[in-house]
Amino acid sequence: MVNKEIYTSALRLIAESDKLASTSDYEERFPYILALFFNESEELDRRYRIAHKLPVLPQKAYIAADVEEEFPLSEYFISAAVYYVAAMLIIDENIEFSDKLFERYTARMGEICASLPCEKRNTKNIYN
Repeated sequence: MVNKEIYTSALRLIAESDKLASTSDYEERFPYILALFFNESEELDRRYRIAHKLPVLPQKAYIAADVEEEFPLSEYFISAAVYYVAAMLIIDENIEFSDKLFERYTARMGEICASLPCEKRNTKNIYN
């Protein structure tokens, strides 16, 4: 899936069309919003990939996402990305709806976290 499809899906969630001139602000902000999602989700994606024996991507700091590139995270993150982008696009216009979309984003990210197996680690003894 290309990043542009995330944008189109987010617009559909907020009942907008990418054919309208009134969405030029959304189109301008989208690459930065999606980059923020990538940066915030990168560690969870790494853990997801390790848990499911998928190739782990090198870490990358995103400033703006390229709308024509492939979605870099696991496909399991697509729905969370759509909710996140939709929530951020309308945050100044309709805060109640934005909050509902953001709740769906956080619920989806919670489901992803809950699907990961526990990791065995050593406990640091700080009470010597």
